[in-house]
Amino acid sequence: MIKNSTYIRGFTPAQRKQLEAVAAQEKIKTVPEIFFFALDNYLEQQKEIDRLKRIIQYKQNKIERLENHH
Repeated sequence: MIKNSTYIRGFTPAQRKQLEAVAAQEKIKTVPEIFFFALDNYLEQQKEIDRLKRIIQYKQNKIERLENHH
């Protein structure tokens, strides 16, 4: 069960569900641990997202080139 943090007095219902989902999936018990987990993973995940977007764009450009040649 996620309790209100001393730093964040009230979570919205959606935020509480997100926190509980992360806590359950990562076996984290406290809100500060969830925040630190999120901070630790944010930049790495952002780099991966950017890499995947570049791959998608590359593939999309390739598809468009093939379609234009027909």
